[in-house]
Amino acid sequence: MKILVITQQGATQTGGGTYQANVLQELQKRHTVKIYEGPADLEQQWDVAHCLNFKQLPLDLARRLRCPLVVDSHDYYWVRYFHFFCLDFPVRFLLQKLRKFKYRKLLPLIDGLVLHGQYVFDQYDHPHKYLNFYYGLDYSTIEGRPWGERENLILFVGGDYFRKGIHRLLLALPMVVKQIPDVRLLVVGNDYWYVKLFARFLARGLPVEFIYGMPREQLYRTYGKAKVFVMPSEIEAIPLVSSEATMAGVPPILSDAGGNAEIVHDGQTGFIVPLGESETLADRITQCLTDAELSARLVQNGQQYLGQFTVEKMVDNLEGIYRDVLSRTEQA
Repeated sequence: MKILVITQQGATQTGGGTYQANVLQELQKRHTVKIYEGPADLEQQWDVAHCLNFKQLPLDLARRLRCPLVVDSHDYYWVRYFHFFCLDFPVRFLLQKLRKFKYRKLLPLIDGLVLHGQYVFDQYDHPHKYLNFYYGLDYSTIEGRPWGERENLILFVGGDYFRKGIHRLLLALPMVVKQIPDVRLLVVGNDYWYVKLFARFLARGLPVEFIYGMPREQLYRTYGKAKVFVMPSEIEAIPLVSSEATMAGVPPILSDAGGNAEIVHDGQTGFIVPLGESETLADRITQCLTDAELSARLVQNGQQYLGQFTVEKMVDNLEGIYRDVLSRTEQA
């Protein structure tokens, strides 16, 4: 096939950037692939156009395409407003309304909407939506270490700190410090300057280090230093970073929001903690920091579960979606 890919150009970090890198790498092995650069690309003949992130799809571009359009959506936040503690919630409320208006115009132009995880799939109303299984990742460059060589380090990875629940983790951290005095928290991810200042204010007096962004290769090495990955998100679709942590030998602890329970099975491949239960969160963190046998079991189960979701199978699925979309549009 000749595939025009619409995506962010340049270096990408984890999350959607990891998905983008993996899909492009595998598609280029199988098909003729061109990343959209400008209007001149629209003059060529393409079998299908694939936008790897709904948020990166300009309305004008979608209207001008002369081939079937497939789009990945990695979140569900625009469907309705989800309130949570943050400094800029009025702005988020207004932006959600604007995005919802834009997406309502975009959705009818999409011939195939690709969604990851059952929870996200259920949030969308579209006549041609497809459930692709959880993201296939290339774990070959992720570096792990034996449990005994790791630090008493809690790892939090993600921008949009308060949507990812950093305030809930900071509430639980003092309880962990009482049990494990040399514990520290490493926060990896960027945010607006005022959010970073407020997060630092909330973390005052606690053993917390902030790193504002990290290349994927360096992050993959950093996973191997931690004993537990924690992200008690207020809103979440399917967190790739949780899977990356597991494959690096780090047990994940997530909140019960969104699709988290689909990718982490409570007590089997990690822990799912209800939002607002700081004591439970602290207890689960302490368990992972002190119980090598428990951590090993969670990681082993998690790696076995995630091992079935390969990049190759994920792109096999995408090819099936392409064929279905092409067949349907040719018959129309």
